[in-house]
Parts: sequence; C-alpha cells; structure tokens
Amino acid sequence: MQAFDRISQSTIRNRSEVSDPDVVIVLDARLMDAVNVVAGLKPGGLLVVNTRLSPEELSSRFEDRFRVATVDANTIAREEIGVPIVNTTMIGAFLKASGLMQKEDLVEPLKYRFGRLAEKNINAMNRAYQETRIKEK
Repeated sequence: MQAFDRISQSTIRNRSEVSDPDVVIVLDARLMDAVNVVAGLKPGGLLVVNTRLSPEELSSRFEDRFRVATVDANTIAREEIGVPIVNTTMIGAFLKASGLMQKEDLVEPLKYRFGRLAEKNINAMNRAYQETRIKEK
C-alpha cells in the first residue's frame, strides 16, 4: 500500500499523487525488496525506515543519495503499545529526522485519536524520537 500526505503552513489544493516527494517513510523494510521505495525521492531527500539496520548500512544501498533515518519501530511498538502496529512510532522517527514539527505538537491530537490508549502511543512516539538514528547525505 502507498499513502501520500502533503504538509504545508499554507492551504494545499493539490490532491493528486505525490510523484517527487521530499520524504519517504517505510513502515515495513521488507517492501524495499519488492518496490523501489525511493522512486521519485528528490536528491538529498529524507528516507525514514523501520529497520534494525543502521542508517549507514541502508544509505550505502542507495549510493548515499539521500538522508537516511532508521528506527526499530517494531520492537518499540511491541514494548510500548503491546502490538507491532508502528504508525505512531514512525511519527516519532519522522519528527526527529525531519524537524518539521515538535513532538509536543502531537500530544493533544494523539490523546484525541487514541483516548485511553493515548499514553502508550505517546510513549512509543517519544521513544522512537529518542532512538532514531540519522545519517546525513
């Protein structure tokens, strides 16, 4: 599955597929063996991957064309949330690697979305933020 998101401080009117992303987030590293996950990723763009590999190991696979961030989101999600659902965990990795938002900005939306499970998801996001490793291009 592919999903696209656009982030801007101004109104976004374009609802088409993103063909030349600034950031690619891979929730399952096995996809990298089946799909060219960096297709269209701008040179110097950011690749964030749920993997136990180091960013250096992964970066060499892509000839050091991108900034690479890695985090073991599966382990974090299992330990913090109790299930290997990595969506919120990967938000933490994205926030650290991109610097586009502060993790504190997502606390209230996560409380709203997850209710009684919010604390576990916030903990997973925070832990991923701390454990994300980044290799600059």
